[in-house]
Amino acid sequence: MNRADVKSWLGARRPAPPEDLAAWLARCVDAAPEAALAGDSGPVVLGALGTWLLEGVVERQRTAYDAALDLLAADAFVTYAFEAASEEGADVAGLAHGLLSRVRA
Repeated sequence: MNRADVKSWLGARRPAPPEDLAAWLARCVDAAPEAALAGDSGPVVLGALGTWLLEGVVERQRTAYDAALDLLAADAFVTYAFEAASEEGADVAGLAHGLLSRVRA
């Protein structure tokens, strides 16, 4: 998935996220490194975006207030990863294991 694909997928979600969150998600997609978009499927890419944001919060040791939007976006991306996996009939357990392994690393 490329950035445009991710944004298109996010834009098609119903119910749509609140406007401010949708805008923040789009900004995160624009700011993400290519490595976060390198997955071979929507669930993998969405999960990678979520873990990338979470890693950034931890790395910068930001306070909860400063990190609130990134934490909310990380949660949204991971939730969307599972939604996409369910829609595609992908291995949800494998996705969960991969995301947990990445966060633990």
